[in-house]
Amino acid sequence: FRLIAFCSARPFLVAFASGTMAAVDLARPAAVTSAGGVLSLLEEQENTLRVAALERLNEVVDQFWHEIADYLTDIESLYEDSGFPGKELAALVASKVFYHLEEYEDALRLALGAGQLFDLSHRSEYVEKIVAVAIDEYVKLRTNNFEAELKKKDPTAVDPRLEDVVKRMFDRCLEDKAFKQGLGMAFETRRLDMIKTFITASDDAPGMLQYAQTSAMTMLTSKAFRERVLRTLVEIYTSTKDVNYTALCQCYFILNEPLEVAKILKDLLGRDKEGCCT
Repeated sequence: FRLIAFCSARPFLVAFASGTMAAVDLARPAAVTSAGGVLSLLEEQENTLRVAALERLNEVVDQFWHEIADYLTDIESLYEDSGFPGKELAALVASKVFYHLEEYEDALRLALGAGQLFDLSHRSEYVEKIVAVAIDEYVKLRTNNFEAELKKKDPTAVDPRLEDVVKRMFDRCLEDKAFKQGLGMAFETRRLDMIKTFITASDDAPGMLQYAQTSAMTMLTSKAFRERVLRTLVEIYTSTKDVNYTALCQCYFILNEPLEVAKILKDLLGRDKEGCCT
């Protein structure tokens, strides 16, 4: 009989008593001190064994990343093999090793390759760091593309996998009701659609409107983007039941639209006269 033992804290099956295998439930083994046995399975030809090895490595990578680092070439080769059933798992393991090596660009590249296995609900230091790197990259691309649009140049394509990570982060902010955090991220990534979403989804839309308007005036350095944000706020102000005319007029004033301010004042004066006559 052939016995393959993984470095784990599970009971072992022990073999070989006069040619007969006997199952023995042993006490929990001593603490794992090496991932060498598991790493050797990556050299096997059987995909089932290699996937099982990657699953175990994913469990112990934070402890044995320095050993696994010597096998990064092999693990990345599995990720790049389109026929390998555990390619996303290989990408995740490699990403975590690069994270520990503080090579964050490679860690992000492989985290994107891991797809949904890169789970934002696991709020580990690894996930938070890679999300931060992803957002920084997305902000840079979105900012450059905004400037390119103003200059009527072709934008740079954004990796849809990067878009997906940012979308999942926005979704997480909505689920957590972290509306101000999400709004700040929407400002950074120049996502007018998400600015509107976080304001309207909030339990305190008037307060979020005021917060967004103040943030736009004090934080945004791009005049062109600030004006687009203010126009988005104008849309929200004018669609609410109880309009904050003071804030709305401030938006129009900054947008250099005095006629809109005049219309509001005329309308309000007309309402006052009607009230006096009744």
